[in-house]
Amino acid sequence: MCVYSALILRSDAPEIMPDFPSAQHIRDRLAALPEFPVLESGRIRLRGLREDDVAGLYRLFSDPRVMRYWSRGPMTEHAEAVDYAKRILDGFAQRTVLNWIVADPATDAMLGTCTLYEINPAHARAGLGYALMPDHWGNGLAGEAATLAISYGFLELGLHRIEADTEPNNRRSNAVLDKLGFRREGLLRQRFHHPDGIQDSLVFGLLKPEWLAYLSTQGYRFGAD
Repeated sequence: MCVYSALILRSDAPEIMPDFPSAQHIRDRLAALPEFPVLESGRIRLRGLREDDVAGLYRLFSDPRVMRYWSRGPMTEHAEAVDYAKRILDGFAQRTVLNWIVADPATDAMLGTCTLYEINPAHARAGLGYALMPDHWGNGLAGEAATLAISYGFLELGLHRIEADTEPNNRRSNAVLDKLGFRREGLLRQRFHHPDGIQDSLVFGLLKPEWLAYLSTQGYRFGAD
């Protein structure tokens, strides 16, 4: 198992990637991954998908509370989770998506998902997404998972920009992104057709120098074990 570091409290951690690596450099980093990288912090582990996670995917994405501000309605059949799991694996095989399972480091039980999607080496950017079981809302785990994924994207893969979008009324998710230093860049009107009604999309963006500055203000850098 390949475990990629944790957040470390030191100011002299060497930077892992140059500021503007070439698209080929990013492609090479992705191609060299033998398996899903495992990312760990004190309270969570981001790991690859296992066969027994399909039931957890269905439980997560069939919950109306989780899907209230998603770009689609809740899953209604287990087969949808099976298809979603296949897309997770296909995305990794094509190196366009890193869709981690957020797990309890003590039990390895699934708590949610965290994703770098639409990974684009030519433009050194990707999108960020995350979802947690409602029982784990409100305790900072979404921000912790996002911190690991963002740091991996910038410092290991060499991305320069990470984007996210939310439904404007999704205060929890918006607060996570605001806290992590994302900037609100604009509103895309009536972008998603959801069973609860058509939704706008609030666009956020974060650049690598901004992330390094954020880590510095928090008193840590991201480095390899």
